[in-house]
Amino acid sequence: MNSFFKPALKYFLIFSLVLAMGMSVWLLPKPTKKEEAITPPIDAKDEGGRFIQQASENFFYHEFDQAIINYKKAIAVYESEGKLKTAAKVFESIGDLYKFRRNLKEAEAHYKLAMENHRKNQDSLGEARAMSLAGDLYMEREIFPSAGAWYRKGLALIKNDPPHMTKALLLENLGNYFWKTENIPKAIVQFTESRETFAALENQMGYEHISAVLDNLRRGQSQNRNIPDEGLVYHNSPTTKRKN
Repeated sequence: MNSFFKPALKYFLIFSLVLAMGMSVWLLPKPTKKEEAITPPIDAKDEGGRFIQQASENFFYHEFDQAIINYKKAIAVYESEGKLKTAAKVFESIGDLYKFRRNLKEAEAHYKLAMENHRKNQDSLGEARAMSLAGDLYMEREIFPSAGAWYRKGLALIKNDPPHMTKALLLENLGNYFWKTENIPKAIVQFTESRETFAALENQMGYEHISAVLDNLRRGQSQNRNIPDEGLVYHNSPTTKRKN
């Protein structure tokens, strides 16, 4: 072999060996780390918010008793800071948790606590929202008299208020109640008011949904037949606004 290539071959072999050793170390299995939580870290800037986030994480892992403890800690913090409307709303979250656990008595009790606190804060929209949640609690169990009573109370509080999402959803829920109890004329009245409220809010999704429900009901009414409510959809959260 040419004398020029011998040193080059030597250095090439040394370089290849070092590279192979480095690769072998890089490819070694890494030490296993403790599995990280699925939920994001607690990063709220305020103390009450951190308790809420912790309660949400507890709920995710079905640690319900601990979730309730953290919700109550959040309420205490918000009340001490004078954030009474926020504190009142947390009672709704506790009611939702008990509802998920199918504890009707405690769910209603905490919705009522939310109503009482909203009333103290002169927050009629908050009180009406809590009443709507109490109505949902009974509606989903087909205890219609109680559901209808709560929906009516909630709507009575805000019937003369300007358009608001809470009002639109309450009207829709009351329409669902009348549909379930086969009072189609009254259902149409409530759904029509709900659609008008969604329109005033420029909420396209809500408007189109209610329009489809009304078309279905009126078509069935004109044919003198009852409309099954399998397609009935409950809206418990705000929907996307209409884009101009």
